[in-house]
Amino acid sequence: MSGKYQRAAQEGRIFGVANQAAIAVTAALATTFTGLAVGNPAASGVDCVIVNMSFGNTVEGISAGTIGIMGAAGAITASLTPKNQRLGGPASKVTATGGQTIATPILYKLVGHSGTGAITTWRAGVVSCDLDGSIVVPPGYFWATYCFALAAASLQFSFTWEEVSR
Repeated sequence: MSGKYQRAAQEGRIFGVANQAAIAVTAALATTFTGLAVGNPAASGVDCVIVNMSFGNTVEGISAGTIGIMGAAGAITASLTPKNQRLGGPASKVTATGGQTIATPILYKLVGHSGTGAITTWRAGVVSCDLDGSIVVPPGYFWATYCFALAAASLQFSFTWEEVSR
């Protein structure tokens, strides 16, 4: 039996990126952004079909709140390198960053919650949301992590997507 993304991964169309360390995040729809953002350049020639978002809380004591995906038209300046999920596969056509000034985003989907509401009790483990291709990001747009509340350097994020020729 094979996984639902196995064929696309074997063909070198599945990509991912993750914060390499815990990162402080900005609250809600802030345009002075920190978290994880991925941009699909206007000239990329691909649609990015998001298949997964994951996040984990690395320390106790951050503000509790929802985590999700937001997006808008605009460019992302590269500071992180998306990787083909077929090791040794072709390079991604998109860019990624852990922070920059972005265009005013819109919240598209909530995928989880960080914390339980009590500062001394926190959920353990990584939250992984299978989006099953339900968000498509065309050239000239970006997607990014949404965090309801401001948090110190305590969260790590990852996105996985398929790049499909237009």
